[in-house]
Amino acid sequence: MKKKFLLFSLSAVTLATVLSSHSGGHTTSGAGNRTGAKGSMSTCGGPGCHGTLTGTTAIIRVDSAGVPVTKYTAGKVYTVHVVGKSSTNTKYGFQFTAVSGTGSSQIKAGTVSGLPSGVVTAAFSGLEIVEQSAPITAADSLEKTFTWTAPATGVGDIKMYLTVNAVDGLSGASAVDASTNTVVTLPLYTPPTTSVASVTEQTNISAFPNPVMDELHLQMNETFATSTVSVFDITGRNIMNTVVAPNAAGSTTLNTSNWVPGLYKIVVANANGSNTISVVKH
Repeated sequence: MKKKFLLFSLSAVTLATVLSSHSGGHTTSGAGNRTGAKGSMSTCGGPGCHGTLTGTTAIIRVDSAGVPVTKYTAGKVYTVHVVGKSSTNTKYGFQFTAVSGTGSSQIKAGTVSGLPSGVVTAAFSGLEIVEQSAPITAADSLEKTFTWTAPATGVGDIKMYLTVNAVDGLSGASAVDASTNTVVTLPLYTPPTTSVASVTEQTNISAFPNPVMDELHLQMNETFATSTVSVFDITGRNIMNTVVAPNAAGSTTLNTSNWVPGLYKIVVANANGSNTISVVKH
């Protein structure tokens, strides 16, 4: 009986040591990839790991100079935000990776840099895994931000995988731990073939230069009241709104340096009605 008890005690200690050792990052500690990408060993809520309670969310946001994006441009630099929220726990671990291809043919897509304190990268099966180097304490939610540079040439759709594990902070796995996974797909941005010359619209405003690079000047061709200028991208997403007060020059200037190359519609609206013009960003 004593031998059995001793054997059970040693096994329990060994198991707790193995489970708690992953707090420094699953891949870094040799426990592999749980993101859902190629080579994943189930999720953090899988067999022999943490609990599968609900109440944890995982979110990936990608932006360019603060403007959210849903497509990528080859070689461009973006900011990635990985967010985790839990209704019960305050300690977090996570893994993130960006890949191209499908199934077992997935490969690393782009490069990661500008990692915040407490976040590291580790290589696994040809992928680059971003993960915590120690448990992250966050009373409300986890959010880590870093830089991602898209591949220099287009590689088709890029998938970004994220797993978030919210735990109670005790050694080893616990029934109250909660993990979840998410994936975001970024298609390659393809500039529209529509030229400004092919766009016919009734308008009482002019825009120059068109195509534009960094600054767009809007000239109102008649006396105008206080107006709202709204900008929409080719998908119909509203990316900018500004109010223009009457001025002697009858004009205003928009900063377009952060716009993704493509076709945009600009709507100028006031009490007298609205006018629309199309511009191309190079």
